[in-house]
Amino acid sequence: MRLMSKNKVIIITGLSGAGRSTALKILEDIGYEAIDNLPTSLILNILDSNLKKNIAVGIDIRSRGFNAKKIADLITLKKKELDVSIVFFDCDNLNLINRFKENRRSHPLKLDLPMDDIIDRERLWLEPLKKVNDIYIDTSGFSLNQLKKQLDGLFSKDSKTKLSIRIISFGYKYGLPREADIVFDMRFIKNPFYIKELSKLNGENKRVVDFINKQNNFNFFFETIEKFFDKILLGFKEEGKNYITVAFGCTGGVHRSVVSAIHLYSLLKKYNKFEMYLDHRDIKR
Repeated sequence: MRLMSKNKVIIITGLSGAGRSTALKILEDIGYEAIDNLPTSLILNILDSNLKKNIAVGIDIRSRGFNAKKIADLITLKKKELDVSIVFFDCDNLNLINRFKENRRSHPLKLDLPMDDIIDRERLWLEPLKKVNDIYIDTSGFSLNQLKKQLDGLFSKDSKTKLSIRIISFGYKYGLPREADIVFDMRFIKNPFYIKELSKLNGENKRVVDFINKQNNFNFFFETIEKFFDKILLGFKEEGKNYITVAFGCTGGVHRSVVSAIHLYSLLKKYNKFEMYLDHRDIKR
């Protein structure tokens, strides 16, 4: 039988600028002891210590002796005896570059290369850790509040009794949300954008909602997936996955996907089985 420590170790890693440091602060607020930029030679000491509380450890390319393959192998080995997880933070290049500009920071690799090339090189070096992650978080379209909600859903003691479900709407023209576990394409629904009096409204407006709710395909779809979710969501939790992201997409992320995300949120909320979060990624674009 596998003997697990009562306390949890979370290894926070990922691309520079993707949110690792912010995540450590959030986890500290939740009640974790946070350690940032730990020399890799000390990781084993942390994992072998008699933990008095939950610990979140930040590791990235700045860490002394950083070797992603060795760290990934060590943590994979330690999972046999400890409750240790890797959370990998990712972000697209454009958002990362903008963050560095806004914060007036240079990339920690400090290579004499264009920023895109530096980020791509860091991605390559981090690939061994990305391959063994337990939780992948893409912060490309995240606000601070969204990140707080996701980490709280994953790691707060108060959230452990229920499966946490984040439902998001998005526009395909702005790219798929890479953090999504389940994606539904709602472009089979008639588009309110082509109705003159609805085109400048969004999916939170009652007139748009009524236009979409009257469509047979919309009603058939949700009658079908409500049964689908009733069967599979608790199965995710039984398999140890405590946080699920469900995404609804349409062309621009303003009409059909927004109505759909709100509709599923309402359907699942009534069961009172889940911690529910609702976000509209592209509604203001």
